[in-house]
Amino acid sequence: MNALIIGATGLCGSGFLKYAKQSGKFQKIYTITRKELPLAATTTTASADSSAIESVVEKDSSLWKNRVPEDVHIMFSALGTTRADANGLENQIKIDHDLNLELAEAAKKNGCKVYVLVSSIGADSNSRFGYSKMKGDIEKDVIALGFDKTIILRPGILLGDRSTSHKGFGNDIAVKVCGFFYRTPLQRFFINPIYGDEVAKVGVKLALDDSVTDKVKILESDEILKLSGGV
Repeated sequence: MNALIIGATGLCGSGFLKYAKQSGKFQKIYTITRKELPLAATTTTASADSSAIESVVEKDSSLWKNRVPEDVHIMFSALGTTRADANGLENQIKIDHDLNLELAEAAKKNGCKVYVLVSSIGADSNSRFGYSKMKGDIEKDVIALGFDKTIILRPGILLGDRSTSHKGFGNDIAVKVCGFFYRTPLQRFFINPIYGDEVAKVGVKLALDDSVTDKVKILESDEILKLSGGV
């Protein structure tokens, strides 16, 4: 069995790569990125499986759909950017929605059975807010592709090392404030902050769990938090 990970250099994507390796279930783990993976991400340790990691580095994301392997069984997507980095919502949609959907379509065409998507709290295709609508639209359009199993993860504020990402001053403040209430009785008032690593841990577990028979399974941040402590 083989996996494809998109967004493998980010908070959740790097976690997908880590737990996919550790699972011992994959012969090959493919990644498609704009830049090289950190050396640590491709290094096999005593606690990790010796899965062969095949990394494609392609700066032109318009070519990514042609690089989706034909022997992928499970696809994990943590692909996303920020409005600031994309220079506006319209360009952000081209990544978070259009590119994600394009790659999901290519994987489905090539026979992929299971799709795991990192979405966001508040995703709603009927929302008046651009970000929430964008996330709701990609959820709706991926579900419509009809994978055997689609798992959608809706984390709240993501915690973790953001040394390689640029979310903006406002998000940095939100992360610091919400982080104080991580796994406390008050966390629900701060949209259940969660570490990207925990999101990935749950995503890999559910993707590999044959007892999860729902064709579509959507998990909110509080549910992910609960599951991450038991897997």
